[in-house]
Parts: sequence; C-alpha cells; structure tokens
Amino acid sequence: MLVIIGRLENDFEVERTERRGLDEELEKGQNLARPDVALTPNDSDAAPIAVAFTTFPGLHVRFGRWYIEPFPDCGCDACDESTGDEIERLGDMVDDVTAGRFRETIEIPALSFMGSGWRETRFWSPDDGRNSTRFRSRSRVEGLRAREMSEGRRRLDLNWKPWRLRETTKKRQVC
Repeated sequence: MLVIIGRLENDFEVERTERRGLDEELEKGQNLARPDVALTPNDSDAAPIAVAFTTFPGLHVRFGRWYIEPFPDCGCDACDESTGDEIERLGDMVDDVTAGRFRETIEIPALSFMGSGWRETRFWSPDDGRNSTRFRSRSRVEGLRAREMSEGRRRLDLNWKPWRLRETTKKRQVC
C-alpha cells in the first residue's frame, strides 16, 4: 500500500497527512501497525482516501466520506483470500476513485421510521461508465447518524470528481 500511496502522491495534486488518530472511525477497534495515511486531493470535489495499517487483517481504507473497506475482506484461513486478488481489488477501487468513477449517497425516505436512511456506494467500470457497476453497496443507517451524514437533507449525493494530475505527470504522459 505504501507503494500505491507514493504513486498517488507523486502523480496527483494531493496533500499527504500521516499520524495516529487521523481517522477515529477507521481505527476503531483495530491494533495499528503504523500511523494512518490520508491523501486529500487539492480539489474538494474529489474523494479523499485514508488508510489505517492494522495488524489484522491488514488495511482498512476509507474512500470518500463514508465508505470503509478492509483488505483482505476477512483474513481468516478458511476464506483463503489471495494476496494477488486483494491487491487487484484495492487497485481497482483506487483507480475508480482517482478517475471520478465513485459515488456516495445518503437518502432518508419521507416516510422513514425514526428518520433512518440508506447509504449507497458505487464504483463503476471505465468501459461502460455508470451503466457498468463494478461494485455497489447499500446499507441502512440509523436515524441520528443518517441525519448527520446527510447534513439535514433528505438526500445527499456525492458524485466525486477525478483527481487532478500534477503538471509533471501530464508532461510524462505526453512524451
């Protein structure tokens, strides 16, 4: 992951922050192996990425504002997840975020009991745009938390933009 972080920091206009306690929700209940790292794009319309390096299963990564994913997904011997597959899955998600193929939504239905809502996350393939969902997650969010996340609105859509390339990266791509 440090190689991926280095590449992202080198290629894109981002600010790197590294310290323990950077993201309490990401760290919650985890034994940390080293300080967290966050990459925040200079464009506030582009999704940040934060990484907690844990002793088990290995990484917890926050994409955007709310979506957290562990790598490997489980880490137990019975699941037998391959390192190669997990690296590919992480790389695909990072590529989708940096390319602006990532969306987060909070919705509180008008007739929702106690104001609970739904959180949806989508990553999509570069091949077919939004019509080709690579990964989609939908889960219930309890009342107060849903209202906090939606900033008091019935619906909040975060259609994250692509990360801006550094000028040196643009020049390398032309050559």
